[in-house]
Amino acid sequence: MKRCIAYCTAENYHLDSLRHIFKSQDCKLGNLRNVLHICYTEAELFFFPHGCFVAWGLSHAQEQSILSQLSQFSIHELKKKEFHKFSYQSGEKTGLVADARLNADIITIDSEATEDVLLKLAISYGLSQSVKLRVREIVMQKIVGENQPIAQELAKRGRISLSRNAISKRIGEIFLTKSLVNLSNEYLDVSEYFWRYPHLEPYYLMAEKFLDIQKRVSSLNQRLDVVHDIALMLSNQLEHRYSSILEIIIIVLIFGEIILNVTSYFLKG
Repeated sequence: MKRCIAYCTAENYHLDSLRHIFKSQDCKLGNLRNVLHICYTEAELFFFPHGCFVAWGLSHAQEQSILSQLSQFSIHELKKKEFHKFSYQSGEKTGLVADARLNADIITIDSEATEDVLLKLAISYGLSQSVKLRVREIVMQKIVGENQPIAQELAKRGRISLSRNAISKRIGEIFLTKSLVNLSNEYLDVSEYFWRYPHLEPYYLMAEKFLDIQKRVSSLNQRLDVVHDIALMLSNQLEHRYSSILEIIIIVLIFGEIILNVTSYFLKG
């Protein structure tokens, strides 16, 4: 069996610039729709614009060499790279199964397939979406976990101990995260690529089903709703504090005016 691995290392890649890494190497370069395809003698890579790539047949050392060169072509490089390992083999029928005995996910590629590259690309779309989705899941889990104590504090004490500046930062972080997740949704839909090659879509759907992409997207959207509620709660708390400060200022001004009027009255008397 050979290695297949899907990586997410950045928010996006500069694919045109990325081609320069491989021009001097012994490989063939091509563009399949908006995907950069790199073909070696016994290995292939598919680079997707949403900061992911899928490597088929590369050794661990080759993968690490490529990873070390990606920084200069990455937009918002991730501090921690996410990946999902698979093994693949040739067989009678293309499929994707979990092998409990080997504790591995096994991809089988039809040895009689005439469009081997396109078939791998179709599966790679699903693999890249899954690893991209994993990055989003980790971010959302972190945001929910960090802000859960705030909701508990509000329920227990009726107020939040964070300063106005800290609350504003939290709101900004939440909306930034929501924006990133919403912008990545386009990468979680069925690619327009399959409009041109509809006979390859079943292989993408096979990977999507195996990796529970639709269920995970639904779960991610539910977490987005939770995060939205947290942001709304913080915003209301901030507005309440601002209103309270205004009320105090108005009371102080009225009280000051009363003191001045009383003082003026007695001085005239």
